[in-house]
Amino acid sequence: MALSVKVKPTKNRSTFGRDLTIYDYANSSKCTNRASKLSHKLTVAEIELDSEITADDPDIDHQLAGERGRVGKKRQADETLQMVEYHDYHIDLWFLVAEYIRPEDVCRFALICRKTAEVVQSGRFWSQLYRSYYNHLIELPPRFQPDSMVRLRGLRSAVIRSLFYLYPPFVERLQLASYHNPYRVVGRKLLSVWHKRTKNCWTYYFRLQASSLPGSRPEQSARLQREKKSLAFMQDIYMNPEEGCQILMITTDYLKVIPMYSETLFVKNLTQSLSQSMMRYKVRLELANYCGKRMDEIVFDPTRSVNVLDWWNPEYYKEIDCTSQNDSTVAGPEWTDESDWDD
Repeated sequence: MALSVKVKPTKNRSTFGRDLTIYDYANSSKCTNRASKLSHKLTVAEIELDSEITADDPDIDHQLAGERGRVGKKRQADETLQMVEYHDYHIDLWFLVAEYIRPEDVCRFALICRKTAEVVQSGRFWSQLYRSYYNHLIELPPRFQPDSMVRLRGLRSAVIRSLFYLYPPFVERLQLASYHNPYRVVGRKLLSVWHKRTKNCWTYYFRLQASSLPGSRPEQSARLQREKKSLAFMQDIYMNPEEGCQILMITTDYLKVIPMYSETLFVKNLTQSLSQSMMRYKVRLELANYCGKRMDEIVFDPTRSVNVLDWWNPEYYKEIDCTSQNDSTVAGPEWTDESDWDD
């Protein structure tokens, strides 16, 4: 059975069935705001005549000069608008303002101007911040006692760690569930792996570190501590061997063998889903090299808990100290080299 189909005619079907050319666009009837390219052609005589008129006519020269003057005036007006008045306060005034800055507002204060950034990078600022919240009724490690806080080396890190003992909002922040989000470890470099048995379960520790930005203050401090070309490294308040480090803790019921990796690996992905029993979680940790190619995948099923400890968390150093006492090969020479900084 044959079917007849009616096609609605279009306005112009002259190009149907063949390729479009540049002349179809140039002579298109739909473009009404400009003349066709083929309707007007300049001859060589017209071009030469136009150039002679432009060169000899004083009225045209006057018109061009007026246009240049308007452009110059507009440029001067733009430069005038770009000039903004501001007040340059002395750095001593910013030191006085810094005495009333809360610990969670240090970053905002440092971003005001260059002088506030210079204030935050000074030992005077961090010493004042420590004295503002020190409480002799709270038990502190020996490193955070007032007698030990007079040293400039590692002062910034020591003050930040002490605030998680002294400052109530920071102490409460450690208990938040979002603070232990395991997905924060994605993209970090794997430094070391160890495990420990606790009662009827096994806890695996993955020590990770975030890459520092080139030219940043922590990166400059790390280079200064490695080179030690001058005595400036003894007064570096940004010295912190654990800058950007985290510990990923995974507790499971079964012992799992973690291979020894000969190359530097990064956490490419971490997924947490329900286990087959629908009562616990299944954690899948994907490791990749610096090119992003997946090298290994570690699966923990089932898991009891997943936790993340940052370098400023008091529990972070308890796990490090306990592990270094049981197995001296895990920590490496970094701990002994910076032993004057630790508790």
